[in-house]
Amino acid sequence: MNKNQAIALINKSHEHISLTGKNTHWANLSAYGGKNGWWLNVPFGKFEEDLYFVLNNEQSGQMLFVHIPSGAISEPKTKFRNKENTADIFISAANTNKLSLSAPLVDNQSNSTEHNFSSYHIKIIEHSNRIESPDNLYPEEVPSALKEGSKKIITVNSYERNSKARSECINRYGVSCTVCGFNFENTYGRRGKGFIHVHHLIPVSDIGDEYEVNPITDLRPVCPNCHAMLHRKGSISIEELINEIKSNK
Repeated sequence: MNKNQAIALINKSHEHISLTGKNTHWANLSAYGGKNGWWLNVPFGKFEEDLYFVLNNEQSGQMLFVHIPSGAISEPKTKFRNKENTADIFISAANTNKLSLSAPLVDNQSNSTEHNFSSYHIKIIEHSNRIESPDNLYPEEVPSALKEGSKKIITVNSYERNSKARSECINRYGVSCTVCGFNFENTYGRRGKGFIHVHHLIPVSDIGDEYEVNPITDLRPVCPNCHAMLHRKGSISIEELINEIKSNK
C-alpha cells in the first residue's frame, strides 16, 4: 500500500471526502527513540485547511484515517516542534500488532506539547496488504474470487476474489506471462512452480455491482513486472503493453 493507493481507496468509500496529494499526509509505521509511530511533516499553513492523516501499518494490513477540521488546531507553532516552518510530528503507536481506536495518538516529538490526536475523527481502514503476503502487492491480483464485487463488512469496500476463477484462468492460459512470456519455474525451478499473477482485463476498481467472472474472457496470467506496468500511469491493455515493448526494442 502506498499513498496514491490509499487516497484512491478512501475516496472510493467516502464520497463526501476528496483526498488529494496536497491535503493528505501519509506515513508508514517506523521506530524512533525506542517507540513505534508515524513521522509527519506538516507546513503550518496547512492547519488552516482540513487536514487528513493516513497512518499506515503494513504489517497488520491496516491504516488509521484521521480527519482534522480546519482551524481545529489553533496556533500550531506553539504545539509542535518547528522545523523550517513545518510541524515536525511523531505520533506514537501503542500497539503495532493491531490498530485500535482506543489507543492514544500522542505527538512524542521533542519540544512538543504532546498533542493528542485521538479526539479527532478517526477510522481504521483494513487494506489487507500485509508484508507476509507478497502476492497481494497489486490491486488486480486474484488470490482468492467467481463472484467479483461482493463487499466485505469492513470500514472500506473490498472485492471478494475467488480462487476458482484464478485456477480456471491458469488451466486455460498456463503460468507464462501473457505479455512477455516469462515463466517462473523455467527460471527459478521448483520455487517458482505455479507462481503467476492474474490480471483483470476490466479493472476491479471499475466494477460497481456484482458480476460473474468469466475466467476465460476476463482474466489473463501476467508476471508481476508486466502487471505493474499495466497499471502504471493509468491502466492500459495487454495489447498496448506488448506494442510498447516491441517499439522500445
